[in-house]
Amino acid sequence: MKRKVACVFLSVLLMLGLSACGAQVSASSTVESGESELPPAAEGRQVRMISGEVEVLITLNDSQAAADFASMLPLELTLIERNGFAKGMTLPRKLSTEEPTTREYAVGDFGYWADGPDLAIFYDDIYEQTIVPIIPMGKADSNAENMRNTSGTVRLELMPEDEEENQNE
Repeated sequence: MKRKVACVFLSVLLMLGLSACGAQVSASSTVESGESELPPAAEGRQVRMISGEVEVLITLNDSQAAADFASMLPLELTLIERNGFAKGMTLPRKLSTEEPTTREYAVGDFGYWADGPDLAIFYDDIYEQTIVPIIPMGKADSNAENMRNTSGTVRLELMPEDEEENQNE
């Protein structure tokens, strides 16, 4: 009888010990995988936006939303007219929203509206500010005004780093 009780007791201890080790392993692997899930920084990286004959190069900023967006590329999205001053594009998933938002904008600004989840490229400055708060993610180098007459789909692709260097020279 004592032997049976001792075996049960040892079995329970062994199970508790193994489950504790398993919890430690899974907790540390969650931390490790959480760190590796962060996309690499995108500051200075360029995105080519193409709609029909219009091509716009956007330089991304150092925001986490921009890095998250860059990790999703390439994308083909539908353009949405936004009150005669911006084109919107609905993303397949939400981006990081750790950065502060603003309602201020200028022609060429590229931003993210988390409630959409929508991107926006501003091609006109007819309003003092946006209706919704956006997270700034970058700025068009030029040609943002040409987005005014675009419709249909837009292709967004991350430029290879060697092409970015050639564009900047």
